[in-house]
Amino acid sequence: MWKDSKNTIIIPDEFTISGSTYNISLVESSEKDLGGALGDFTNLFHEIRLAKACRVDEDEINMPEDEFIKTYLHELGHCFGYWYKGDNSEEFANAFANFMFEYLTSKKCHDLLHSSKE
Repeated sequence: MWKDSKNTIIIPDEFTISGSTYNISLVESSEKDLGGALGDFTNLFHEIRLAKACRVDEDEINMPEDEFIKTYLHELGHCFGYWYKGDNSEEFANAFANFMFEYLTSKKCHDLLHSSKE
């Protein structure tokens, strides 16, 4: 389990899929930098961008931790979908993000590496 989104096990600086290295970039504002989107995925540039803040009504607020992670997982879903049948659908990315988020937040871990067989 992670403590927050700064844990690179959940949101890394970069990762490699199908021989391509993808970079994760953080932008300041969904409104100013992503046209109102919370994140985006561009296969051509091998990049996922995530907004640190978004507009709610007339205010710009920091992204809530859970929504920040779900946004990353959503964009990662687009990346995986691209390599699986070229599926760039919102349906696949949404399902992937929500399934992975629930899995990551609900799993119970065994200490298999440190258990003894006495």
